[in-house]
Amino acid sequence: MGLTVTVLEDLGARNLQAAAQAALQENNAIALIELLEMLWSCDLQGAGTVIDAVLQRLQQLRATR
Repeated sequence: MGLTVTVLEDLGARNLQAAAQAALQENNAIALIELLEMLWSCDLQGAGTVIDAVLQRLQQLRATR
């Protein structure tokens, strides 16, 4: 839940760089998937940038398994 709140706050402040960076630093795949689901279903400006970062981070985490 903390990741989602952080990202939403950053998106609200139009700080796409910080929102994407938060996703790229997350180690909890479940939190990333929940964030992805929320961003996918909402029409938030800049969400595409964060979605790309979430997908990238999930691929990174998958590669380490």
